[in-house]
Amino acid sequence: MRTTLASKPRSVRAAVVAVAAFSTVGLSACGGDTAGTEAGTDVEDIVEEEPAADGLFEGVYDTAFYDEIDSYVGQEVVLSADVNEVITPTAFTIAGTDDTSVEALLVVGATENNELAPETTVEVTGTVQQAFVITEVEEEFGIDLDDELFVDWEQEPYVVADTVEVLENVD
Repeated sequence: MRTTLASKPRSVRAAVVAVAAFSTVGLSACGGDTAGTEAGTDVEDIVEEEPAADGLFEGVYDTAFYDEIDSYVGQEVVLSADVNEVITPTAFTIAGTDDTSVEALLVVGATENNELAPETTVEVTGTVQQAFVITEVEEEFGIDLDDELFVDWEQEPYVVADTVEVLENVD
């Protein structure tokens, strides 16, 4: 004997129709895969290296950070990098640890740090500034900078360091 939906009682038919409708809606919600292809994707591709510009940046100094440096002006950042050049005991430049193509970034601090040497890996905590102006920095820190040493940095972004920590065996 063959049973059809028409031969079932009215309440059973209503239940079957309701289940069919909800199943269709539930399955259609699963069908819209907007995530894209996963082939060749790793965690670094999915997770952003740096937070939005309104949050604290803490990470490696690299081209990605330098390209967005204007969005960090006036904000505290924590940068890991290699010392590129020691200009004075209170000023040095950093370059990327792995990204050797990144532009050097000037770091100026109020306290002397005699532990620094080129290729030393450091963690700099400080505030990103828009443009280095020798006279303004001298006034702010109460120091006299050799203008000739800093002429190449005029109007370039820089970091005013609160702390500079030498990191050991980062490799």
